[in-house]
Amino acid sequence: MEQVAAYFRSTKTPLQPNGSIRDTANQFYINRNKVRKILVTMEELVSPLTETVIAMRNKGMSIKEIAHDLGVSVATVSTALPYENKVDNTLEPSDHTSDVREYRSYERKQLIRQAGHAAKKQNETSAWKGDMMTDQITNQKEWQKDIKMSYTEAYHRPHRYTWEDMAKMQESLDNDLKDDAPDELKALLAAIDSMKKMNDEDEQELKRLLSKKRLSAEEKELVKRLEFWTGNFIGALNDRNRDVLEQIAGDRLPPEPADVIRLHMELYSKYANNDNEEREIFRTYGKLKHGKYISRDVIVPGDIPLYALHYVIQRAFGWQNSHLRQFELPDDRFQALTDYNASMWSCMVGILFRSPLMDEDDEFWADDYERGSFKNWLRKKYTGPYLSQCHGEGIISCQEDMMKLDMEEKYYVLYAKSYNRETREYDGEEYIADVLSVYDYAGKKRPEPKPWISAEVPYRVEIMRFKEVPSEGLRFVFERSPMALLERLPIRNVLASGKFNLPEKCSAEERKYVDEQIAKSGSEIYLQLEKHIKSIINEQIDSPYMQVLPMPVTDVLLYNYDFGDDWNIRITASENCTDLVESGRISQTELDRANVKCREVYRPVLIARDGEMLVDDVGGIHGFADFLQKINPDLKGMNTEEKEGARREKKEYLVWARSLGWHRDKSSDFNLL
Repeated sequence: MEQVAAYFRSTKTPLQPNGSIRDTANQFYINRNKVRKILVTMEELVSPLTETVIAMRNKGMSIKEIAHDLGVSVATVSTALPYENKVDNTLEPSDHTSDVREYRSYERKQLIRQAGHAAKKQNETSAWKGDMMTDQITNQKEWQKDIKMSYTEAYHRPHRYTWEDMAKMQESLDNDLKDDAPDELKALLAAIDSMKKMNDEDEQELKRLLSKKRLSAEEKELVKRLEFWTGNFIGALNDRNRDVLEQIAGDRLPPEPADVIRLHMELYSKYANNDNEEREIFRTYGKLKHGKYISRDVIVPGDIPLYALHYVIQRAFGWQNSHLRQFELPDDRFQALTDYNASMWSCMVGILFRSPLMDEDDEFWADDYERGSFKNWLRKKYTGPYLSQCHGEGIISCQEDMMKLDMEEKYYVLYAKSYNRETREYDGEEYIADVLSVYDYAGKKRPEPKPWISAEVPYRVEIMRFKEVPSEGLRFVFERSPMALLERLPIRNVLASGKFNLPEKCSAEERKYVDEQIAKSGSEIYLQLEKHIKSIINEQIDSPYMQVLPMPVTDVLLYNYDFGDDWNIRITASENCTDLVESGRISQTELDRANVKCREVYRPVLIARDGEMLVDDVGGIHGFADFLQKINPDLKGMNTEEKEGARREKKEYLVWARSLGWHRDKSSDFNLL
């Protein structure tokens, strides 16, 4: 940030006394909105608007409330405020970011070189196709190379079981060697065996009923039940009839992944849920057609861990993995699963949450990009089988970190009253405004903390031992987030799924099905896993294969990327895709084809996207809306000079965005991942 501020100061001249935000943005290859926000943070950019907005924010008003009172957009208020989250205090790119940018330059040169050979290549391709037999082209799977890659073992991928392996294991089981079989493999064999025993009578009865011209009400209800039991209902995905899928595949489906689920991943703003301005921009210029915000629907293997899902999100939304990220729970679920206190939170570290004391090298163990195709590198990361090599997420490592904490250490817990917009007074709900250790590192007692917002804020201070501190206040204790989830956890052990539709769109009966999957408290999870945890600690074997797996803990998973720009994705899941098929966004045939590919390739498949690809360093959701407007200028009513300026600005924005790998991706949904 100091570098940006220093360069901005150097652009000030007698002819340009206010400095040039545009020149500064071009110098550091970042968006102008981001430059403006950095300058506000560094107190280099002061205006009546910024002073007013900061003063209102210091009174405890939310961004939405400030925008409403001033009659401006949420984006305008956000840009006029300093950064409130922790951001990297440097613009020196990481090794990973430098490597990606270098490859982007190489890609652009390749595109120019290949353009000259386009006509020749097209002729050669046409001739080749003419010489090939039509049947050979039709029967050859377009993802054959992907299938081969999914069976290739890598340093972070275990062996993928084949049917030959399963046959050998079955033979061992038949020979009473059941103890030698891994528990997960036994479960897999049992699940596959159960699928094989699908009731033939139900299949025949369904065919008989569907052949009738008229059905009674009772028969129609029976058809619905039979369609579900046999996996022949609209939108069937995980429960799809396996025989149908194997006819499409032309072969027996691999034994793993054993299950697949659909994830709906939607961008959202913490401050603009009622702001239609940005949504209208996304609809007009950002290809948004169906939802409130840009979203992606993806089929994923049920065992895909969060670290691999991170790379899926990066590719699906168009980011370049250039910033920090974390998965976390909604506040109410976080507090419920920690039983509202730091003591239970510490027990959940290594089971559900990452240790905030984890070594940074462990945290980014999988970010090993060096050179070559960035897309291919991402693809390898989210191709199964999966196995996290993050030692810092092991149960023993995490518990050792927790033993470094003094549970009896005393803390000031500062409670303050929130600002009430209706009464214009600080008489709203009470919240934790700060948590501070009573004694500093030298053993000297610190003074009681006071609200930083305003002297008018009513507050009270309690002294508590660390183990008694409410879990919502832990974010003040640690430099890194105590809410970040373990990224070794498979998605099915974190996120509860709706049966046919997403949890927020399902019926009351299906809502009950979702709720029954979710752990009610941290104590419930710990009691369920206590025996396994003690076994690992007693044997001192912190192997990736030995880690504990909780039951699902939420029906909504949150993903936060780039803590400065503050991108947020809301993730929900369903076992099938009835809503997508019934709405016409995808056909059952297309869904079946994606289902087969996901299982054969062991990789997520994008089945629906709504909205444009995003770009790094644009200033978050508000900056991206501004970016879309800048590259789609409305020239009506402008004079010649204004039109020229708008076109020049559009070109500058596009050059900048393309330097970061942004483009209007024309890949089909099916092939994007």
